[in-house]
Amino acid sequence: MNSMPRIIGDFMERAFTSKICKVNVAATKMLSENVKMIQFKGHFPHINFKTGQAIVIRIDDTNYRNYTPSKWNREEGWFEVIFHIHKNGPGSYFIENLKPNDQITVGLPRGFEFFKKEEKYHFFYGDETCISVFKSFKDEINANENNYLGILELDAGAIEVPKMLGLEVDIVQKTNIKAELAIEILNKLDAKIWDLWQHGQFYLMGNAKSIQAFRKVLKEKGVLNKKIYTQSYWAEGKIGL
Repeated sequence: MNSMPRIIGDFMERAFTSKICKVNVAATKMLSENVKMIQFKGHFPHINFKTGQAIVIRIDDTNYRNYTPSKWNREEGWFEVIFHIHKNGPGSYFIENLKPNDQITVGLPRGFEFFKKEEKYHFFYGDETCISVFKSFKDEINANENNYLGILELDAGAIEVPKMLGLEVDIVQKTNIKAELAIEILNKLDAKIWDLWQHGQFYLMGNAKSIQAFRKVLKEKGVLNKKIYTQSYWAEGKIGL
């Protein structure tokens, strides 16, 4: 859901009060020039959040954007999202200007449970738009004493962000060739490491074309379709993917 007429949006807020709520900005922190972490507070004790589910934020009268929380605390009534501010659309401008005590409208978490917490080995691939969801994955994996590897393609200004969040992943800078340096790292993995991870769960998120390129190599290396989850967050020339 990217947009809808105002009259419909207003009606949905009134009619679906169990699915939509008002939350306040409790705290904000710039992790880099283009990565912003925000904590929101509200009242949603009935929500059983599942790792990887998305919320919908109403950014103006007609526009909505999906974001994945990095943390969710139902009992204390707060959640956290790590946003990528790409400065190229209404959602980005809205998030950039949010400050403590601002109130926003949020569609509460929904979507199927795609994170396979029972897997022993997990592999992430993505970019700045995936940091929030990968942070939530990392916390869940560590809590279950399982294992993960990851490769993030980041702009130069965001390279230190994963370390700040305790994400132990390989970092490469973006190039004109989609997934180029990430694929190089994948192909250089030690054979013993690959023997463990090739049967694990792979999560490919972020740019649509980068996902396609990385997935193609995984398939060539024998990874089964059912072991690869993909989710495009953005594509060149498309607004609000």
